[in-house]
This record gives sequence, structure tokens and C-alpha cells, in this order.
Amino acid sequence: MPAADSASACEIASALADFPPQATKANYGEVTMTSYNRSESLLARARAVIPGGISSGNRANWTPFPLYYARGDGARVWDVDGNEYIDYVLGRGPLILGHGEPEVTDAICRQLRLGQFFAGQTEAETDLAELICALVANAEMVRFCNSGSEAVHACIRLARSATGREKVIRFIGHYHGWYDGIAWGFEGVNAGPDGRVLPAPMSLGQPLSDAYNIVAIEWNDPDAVTNAFKSSAGEIAAVITEPIMFNGFWSNISPSEGFLGFLREQCNANSALLVFDEVQTGFRISLGGAVQHFGVAADLSAFAKALSGGVCLAAFAGRKEIMKRLVETNTVHTGTYNAYPPAVAGALRHLSLLAANSGEKLQNIHHHTALLERGLRDLARQTGLPFHVRGSRGAITTAFRAAPGHVINRRSAADGLDFSLQSAWHLALQDRGVRITPEGLWYVSAAHSARDIAITLDAARDALQNLQQS
Repeated sequence: MPAADSASACEIASALADFPPQATKANYGEVTMTSYNRSESLLARARAVIPGGISSGNRANWTPFPLYYARGDGARVWDVDGNEYIDYVLGRGPLILGHGEPEVTDAICRQLRLGQFFAGQTEAETDLAELICALVANAEMVRFCNSGSEAVHACIRLARSATGREKVIRFIGHYHGWYDGIAWGFEGVNAGPDGRVLPAPMSLGQPLSDAYNIVAIEWNDPDAVTNAFKSSAGEIAAVITEPIMFNGFWSNISPSEGFLGFLREQCNANSALLVFDEVQTGFRISLGGAVQHFGVAADLSAFAKALSGGVCLAAFAGRKEIMKRLVETNTVHTGTYNAYPPAVAGALRHLSLLAANSGEKLQNIHHHTALLERGLRDLARQTGLPFHVRGSRGAITTAFRAAPGHVINRRSAADGLDFSLQSAWHLALQDRGVRITPEGLWYVSAAHSARDIAITLDAARDALQNLQQS
């Protein structure tokens, strides 16, 4: 369900009534970002010792260049040049409660003082696992790790262990981490050296042998799923999917009506497992994640960003008979930093706050996302630019796309996409004190207010007008 559907037009108008739609910059302070000098200097210094000056490849495409940040508080961040931004990046998703939520940071600091880690267990680890199992219908047992890539890797290993098969169906454009075994078919398929159609690698350095165990098909295409099971009959261990297609320029693409249920039926019919990559959706679209929101149960689920609340923590969960293979069979999952106590303490407090009062904070996030989405859609109708808005609960995507037609998968989302306008839009917002990802993804936190959204919409209107005049 699009985020805007969770708030009526009357509610949105009421929430924005105190902030004139044509408010001038004087209402929130003149914001002209002309200096990124210290960031530029730090980046030049970093490039001498860090490849590209960055430690994650997806930070490379920020305009005018990757910036350096000094601090964050609530819904705002400040860069090292003193520029202030309303932040819709939120660490690329984890900071659902905003920057520096006091109860979360206090829990982390308290555990750090008690002890960092012990190569043993803490009670909080069980508390967090019990809370996840209570919230997520298909989570009967949980294991912890450190990143979404690790959690996905563990789910695939478990699926192969449980079925005795090796092939995995994945969808083009879905991101499941950067590990060799799954990072095939993100961009599409190619002709392999033997003439067979094979998924394209995400990177140089991936062994071609991994490609033969990945079947990459388009999202929201039931016929492609049926054909994939037929062409690899008896070989498919699992289907892995983001319940909402979330990453890259093709983010916030919802499943077609009944598509996730169809995947469940096909997995049942072919004795394969259904794996939900809930790194983004889990605990963001609902407290019970996609399983609750869409009413479709996965066999295994991977959680990370939306679980952690800003600490390095991930988890995978699923049916007991599958998860118990980690102790009853030679299915290995290990890691020194797994269930790192300060991270567990922070995530437990984060998830407890989200779940408190029947999920009141999450409901407010959904409501404010709806306000922002409705406002951006209004701006889309007013501009002459090919400006498009897509949304889900807690996140929005803005894109400049000339092609007509409904976006249902990576191919349709990329059709007519204007990368030049996309980059200019990102910089125009940044120069007006609004921070989004370069690919146009906006996250909303519990720290964002109706006033933040009104200020944001005014900046967005000004940015669009500036782009149209350029």
C-alpha cells in the first residue's frame, strides 16, 4: 500500500496548515550551500590512504563529491563545513528513530562500560531474539550476525542445506548484498561462454562458477517464475526476494497483487524455500515486517538495517526445523562479533521503543511519510519536469523518468530515467539543506516533524523550479 494512502487529504492539509505552501526561505533561514571546502580537503587527504577516499562503494556518486559529516541529532545532520541538513538518508535506513536517540545510545554506552564482548552469551541476546519471535510470525528461532550481506548468506546456506539443492531464483534489480554467491543478476543477464544465458556479475573478481547456481528473472513476472522452476526442475533450493523492491534507482516498487502469495505457492509446489530479504522492510513497513503486512509467510527472513537502530547488527530467522540445522547438522554459521553485546543492547532498546504503545512511533513515521509523499506528488503535478514519486511505508523514491507506463520491475523503472536530472536534483536539494540519497531514496524517521516536512516541500519546490529554468 502506498504511504500516501495511510493519511487522508484532509489530514495532510490540516498538518500543513500552519506552514504556507509558498513559504519563503526567510521562514526557515536563508540556506545557500556554497562551501564544501573542508569536505573537499578531507577527501583529498583520504584518497591517499583509502581507495576513492571512501569505505563503501555506494558513497562514491554523491554530488558534488562525497561529503564528511561532524554530527547528527534527531532529524538533522551537520557536515564538517557547518552546513545543516534535514536528513532523509538516516545512515541509508537504520536510524528509524533518528540520530542519537537517547535511550538507544544510553543502552549502548551502559553495555560498553559493563563489557564489550566475552566470546560468550548475554541475557540481552535472548531478550532480543524473543522480541523478534514475538513480532514476526514466521520467526520461530533467530541467529545474530553483523550485516545484511551476512544474514542473506546464512539464509541461502540454510536453504541449500535443508533442500540438498544448489540453485537460487533471484530477481533482477534486487540487492541482496555484495557476496560472490548471490551478487549475480542485479543488473540483468548475459550470454555465458558456453552460449547459455547467465546472470551478469555485479563486480569483477567473481568466479563464473557461481553464476550457474543463480537464476535471475524479472520481478512481478509470474510466468518467469513458473518457467524458472520448469527449466531447473528439482534443482531450486530457494527463491529470494525483497518483499518490496527497494534498492538503487528502482526502489519502492511494490509487489503486484498476489505476487508474493504466488511465490509461496510455487515454492510449496516445488519443495523450495521462500526467503524474504527484509533488511529494509523488516520493522519499517510494520512491526511484523512484510510477513505481517502482506500476509505471506517466508521460510527464512534476513533482517539488518531496520532492526539495528544504528548499530552493526543483523539477524536471520525462520522455521524451527530449518534453523535447528545450525546445531543438528554440519551447517556452519560462526563469527567472533556475532551478537556483539553493545549492538544487541542498542537494537533491543530500539526495537522495544518501536513496539511500545502498539507501535505508536512507527505509526507516526508512516503518517509523516504520507504527508511528504502527498506533498511531493502535488509538486510533480505542478512541474513540467518528468518528476515521479513512489512510496512505501516509511520511505519514498523520487525519480526523473520520461517513459510512460507503470513501474513494476527494474526494466520499467530504468526506462527513460534521466541520470543527469537525478544528479542535479540531489545537489539542488543538498544546497537547500535537504539530504537524500543520490538515487532519490528518502527515509522518514520518528524524529521528523510536520514542520520538517513543510520546510522540505518548500525547498523541493524551489529546487524543481530551479531545475526547470536551467
